[in-house]
This record gives sequence, C-alpha cells and structure tokens, in this order.
Amino acid sequence: MRKAKIVSLILCAAFIALAFSCGSTGGASASGGEINEWRVDTDKDNGGTSTITMTEETQEGLPARSFTGNITNKYQYGDVYAKLYPDDTMLEQLKKAKAISFRFLGDGDQFAVKIPTSDVKDYAYFEYRFDTVDGQPRTVIVPIEQFMQPSWGKQVAAMVNTNLAEWVEFQTTHNGNPGPFAFKIWNFQVHTKGVPKEKDVLPKGAAKPAASTAAAATKAVGGDLGALEITLADNFQYGDGYQGVFADKRLMNGHKIVPGEKFTLKITYTASRDLEDVVGVGLVDTTPAASYWRPLTWKDGTEIGAPDGMAQIKKTKAGETVSITIKFTTVAGSTSTTAPANALVFSTNGEGKKGSAGSGKQKAVTFKFTEFVFTQD
Repeated sequence: MRKAKIVSLILCAAFIALAFSCGSTGGASASGGEINEWRVDTDKDNGGTSTITMTEETQEGLPARSFTGNITNKYQYGDVYAKLYPDDTMLEQLKKAKAISFRFLGDGDQFAVKIPTSDVKDYAYFEYRFDTVDGQPRTVIVPIEQFMQPSWGKQVAAMVNTNLAEWVEFQTTHNGNPGPFAFKIWNFQVHTKGVPKEKDVLPKGAAKPAASTAAAATKAVGGDLGALEITLADNFQYGDGYQGVFADKRLMNGHKIVPGEKFTLKITYTASRDLEDVVGVGLVDTTPAASYWRPLTWKDGTEIGAPDGMAQIKKTKAGETVSITIKFTTVAGSTSTTAPANALVFSTNGEGKKGSAGSGKQKAVTFKFTEFVFTQD
C-alpha cells in the first residue's frame, strides 16, 4: 500500500529581535522585550477541535514561551499555530543570516524549525528537523544552508531566500496524529557573521550539555497502555481504504527500531461500524526522513496476511469484541527515536474511489480498545 504525505501539525514561533554582539558570530537575540506580535490559532476554520495554549515563563534566567495543547482529528489532519510576526529589525537580520540558534525543550517528539518565505505557495517551507528528549533542554544551531524543502512540495530553489522571509516557525512532527503536545523555546538568536559553537550561545544559567542521552533508551518498550481509541480515517486519496497511525511515545519509550527485533501486541477492541475487509497491522516510520512511509514489519505492496505482508485481524462487525495477540519481526530500521518514526498502523480496505479524498462509501471507523499491551520479546 502507499502512504500519504500527511499534513503535519504546525506550531509556529518567532522571537523578538534585539541587536547584540555574539562573539565573532554577530546576531540578533530574541530574549528581550515585547516588541513583536504573537498570534495563536487552531484548525477551527476547518471544523477541527485542536487546542493550543501559550504561556510566558523563565528558562535558564531568560524569558521563554511554553506551548501546550492537544491535537484532535475532527479535522483529519489536526493542526494548531503559535506564530509571532517579527519587526523590521529581525527581518533585516534574517536577510543577512548565516545561522540561527535557540534553546529548546521538547516532549520526545521530532520537531522542525522553518523559515517561511513568500516564494513558497504550497506550505512546503524550507525546514530543518531535530530530535528531542523528553525533559532535556538542548541547544539547536542551524546553518542557513541546511534548511531544505520537503520532498512533497514544489521545489522553488536550492537554498532558502531569506530576503523573502516572513516569520520563523517551529513544527511538531505528530504527522496529524491526535494527542497532547508540549514544547518550550528561549534564547533564539540570528547570527549574521558565521555559525556559532554551542559554548558561544549557551545561556549562563544553563547546565552543561548532557554527555549522553542514553538514559532515555533504558526505559522498557511499551507496556500496558490501558484503554484508548484509534480512528481509521478515509485514505482513498492515497490508498484503498481507511488508516489510523498510532504515533505515541509510550509505544517505544525512545527506542529506535532496528531490523530483526521481535515485538508482541495484545489487544481487545470493538469497532464503531462493520468493516468491509480484514485489518492490517504493522510498525511503520512516517517521518519525512523515511519519505513519510517506511514499513518496518512487512514488505510494502504485499497483500495483508501474506507471509511478508502486514499482520491480519479478521473482518469484524460493529460492536463485536475482538481479542488477538500479534507477533511482529522487524525487517527494516527506523530513522530516529521519535514516536512518528516508530509508529503502529491499522489499515483496512473498503469501497470507494481511489485518488480522491473523502471518497469512501462508509465513514471513518473508530476502534475502542479496552486492552492494549505492547512489549518487546
């Protein structure tokens, strides 16, 4: 089967520009007073119910912004926005920028920093993606030449034209999957004379950089995730039926899948409507680094239930209780430790017109799980 490019959850943030000297690198800092306009928005104009809250706080002795909220799929690819339009000072700095840097505290998901420019008309903005470890702040330094457009968009140039910059934004890579998000950012700087080293931009109040993030990998994979719901939404624009991706950091707890690993999924659920076909289940990498779709436990394009295909659950009726234990063996590795790179997908075929969004003859189907236990063998 083929996987769609998923419209990602967008979380935008740009900070205030105050000229200052940053060693030999030069730059503009965003840690100063309030002279630019912050805005937050959600997917409500598309009928969505996603939420976002922005609060002011202090991190490492500097002003910071904290963003929290929840993504829902009432609008299929739920999104929220936290955007700050910079003043003329920062825009002028961006035109001459050699690099940007900032301190970032994420929730274990992968994020992207983007520079939207007026020559990009399809939202495929130049971006740089980076991983986070839940609870561990990190310094991110991005040379301007490392901003690249995602493969799904129209390519407008080999390098971002910062003369056309309109703002700076930070984006989670939930890939439209529902659930909570959280991140914080502070000490945003624009560097005009070169690419700095971390020691040049690290706040005085910051702890020394961690020597290793290995502690995050020591957590046990999965466990009993309790009751939850997964909705298989219409995917006819890119496939033959309905699909739900469970990209939850609890599934792998920071573990990066490699080939030859074995996992067990034990589930009990009911479906909200009769299914038209069997259900395929497997592990998948949905990140841009994997071209948004890399099967990790089956050979892509192979029939569900075949020896090298997705694991199979029988076709069921609405309200019927289904209990099954599924064994997985990985055949490919994921691209990072983030949840979207180590996700679980449920997929079922149905009648409809392939190639058209919303073309299924039936509605999306929701699986209500009363048991969901995922472990590594």
